[in-house]
Amino acid sequence: MEIVIGAPVSVGPPPKKGPGSGPGIVEAKILNVRPPRRRPGKPPGGQKDRRGGQMNLDPVGGRVLVLLVPEGHNLPKDIDSGDYRIFVRFAPRRK
Repeated sequence: MEIVIGAPVSVGPPPKKGPGSGPGIVEAKILNVRPPRRRPGKPPGGQKDRRGGQMNLDPVGGRVLVLLVPEGHNLPKDIDSGDYRIFVRFAPRRK
């Protein structure tokens, strides 16, 4: 994944303005940003590993964003299925 912040505007007709400018475009608010989960180490001496299965690890160097989508009805009903690719575009907030 590549995120470019402050890149020059591409050549061509101006893009449509506003959060609902196209199909599948949803505006969100960032609630929290945190580093990735640490890789699991060995359990404390003599204890069994209490985790029930393989844990999905966050990629090294990644960051976890917690987003709030105020208009949740714009999200697909089966968003939790994992069958979607999500692209993030950062735009400055106009005051």
